[in-house]
Amino acid sequence: MTLVATILVLLAPVALIYGWVCYFTPASQEPTGWRSGATFLSLALVSLVVLLWLEMMVRMPGADWRNGAEVAHQVQWVGVRLGAAFDGLTAAFILGCVGRPRLIAHVTLACVGTAILWVGSTAM
Repeated sequence: MTLVATILVLLAPVALIYGWVCYFTPASQEPTGWRSGATFLSLALVSLVVLLWLEMMVRMPGADWRNGAEVAHQVQWVGVRLGAAFDGLTAAFILGCVGRPRLIAHVTLACVGTAILWVGSTAM
């Protein structure tokens, strides 16, 4: 990974945690309507994608890359989860961009950093 990608991956959990803290911290100027709901959904989607990454790393089927046994199954297994993760991150990115203005940067940073983590950890 490049330096920029590494920095984004390291800042993603900080942005996600800060986003949750700011979401639950009451502020007098923050809207409580649909923007608040969009922000909640985007933060929840990013959190679920992070949990999906942890589940994938723990339960990934083994493959012997020296002789090719079960490699196709492992690649297909990861590919299905990678598609679901990017669908969730895309939805979270869009929802985060229309959510609370104070948290747009944090949600988008968490989405981009998580996407880079997925690509970096599943590249074979």
